[in-house]
Amino acid sequence: MVKNANNYACNSTHIYEADVILKDIDVFVPQGYMEYRQARWNGGDHTNTQPLVPEPLQISSELQVHVASNDISKFALDNYLNLPLCTEPDSEGRWISIDAIPFDKSHLPKQDNFERVWLPYNCRLYPYSYEEFAECTSKKHNLIHWFGDSNTRRALKKISSMGSWCSKPDEVNTQLCKCNDNAESLGQQDPRLPMIPINIGPHSKIMHFRWGGLTQINNPPWLNTFSSDFANITDTPSVAIFALVNWDVAFSTRSFFIQQVEILLDKITEYYPSASTEIIVRTGQYYCCAYDQDIFWKRKFSRLRTLYFNQYITQAFQKRFGNERRVSIWDVSQLSERRPYKAREEAAQTCAPNHARAELVDIENQLLFNRLCN
Repeated sequence: MVKNANNYACNSTHIYEADVILKDIDVFVPQGYMEYRQARWNGGDHTNTQPLVPEPLQISSELQVHVASNDISKFALDNYLNLPLCTEPDSEGRWISIDAIPFDKSHLPKQDNFERVWLPYNCRLYPYSYEEFAECTSKKHNLIHWFGDSNTRRALKKISSMGSWCSKPDEVNTQLCKCNDNAESLGQQDPRLPMIPINIGPHSKIMHFRWGGLTQINNPPWLNTFSSDFANITDTPSVAIFALVNWDVAFSTRSFFIQQVEILLDKITEYYPSASTEIIVRTGQYYCCAYDQDIFWKRKFSRLRTLYFNQYITQAFQKRFGNERRVSIWDVSQLSERRPYKAREEAAQTCAPNHARAELVDIENQLLFNRLCN
């Protein structure tokens, strides 16, 4: 344990057991950290967001777990190409170094800036090009409604540019591609517009509705989207994507968020009554390693707070609509949470808005493409 005396006080120390399933052939060395005490991770219940200063737990370096080679294991990398294609964007997976791949690398999705690729355990990601995605949507999804914030904007910049946005070697390490693209247009459109139509292919379109979560700082208010003219503005989509949580974690209280989610679910029931409109819920971005020190914004980010909001929103959508239509969870949080600590720390220290850098946006989009096209 760490040396803090609170760790040994009978009335303040709790020890929990948990099972861990190690699926990959490797040698595992456990690490642990004490992140917060007295629920200080919850910025909604404290005047000031608490800094994360993790205390490393004292664990013997001799404690190792060896997972031996097993040729028949369905999780073995040698078996990856035999897996079925992924059809849901929340499949559990892990990051694998590109050098450890035992098969033709042309079968892989794009790699991150640490030369690792995301491989699910139980299914295989087809590496869709943006042109293939445009062809797919023209056949399967002529109209998509997409409600989201600046993270959505970054995803759509990749899609609308057919992947060329922030793809050149001399661009990827610029601040715009790593973090802040707020001043840049979305194609030829002003990204501050409340609604932007984006043509993907000859017969497919995304209607992007700009929302800053379900917060009170939306301008115009998010509820204004569902006006009496909504049905006249656009046809019924085959898919509606709701990208929430990021702004809600940063600027709302838990109770206000829960209240607004219920209002949103009612609006979806009213304005998307047909079960033919499938729903995709995009989680908030994973948050790691630091706290927001921006004097103007004063965001209430923390890892556990984001985790709670993500769990609430996904369960709420599944409970309300899961029995009547297809509801998928686009889990972008898992992607970043399972990256090496160095990669997570780099993102936290270099991007106050907590945006995913462009290489990771490509990988997040692959999860969506496989969901919509497989």
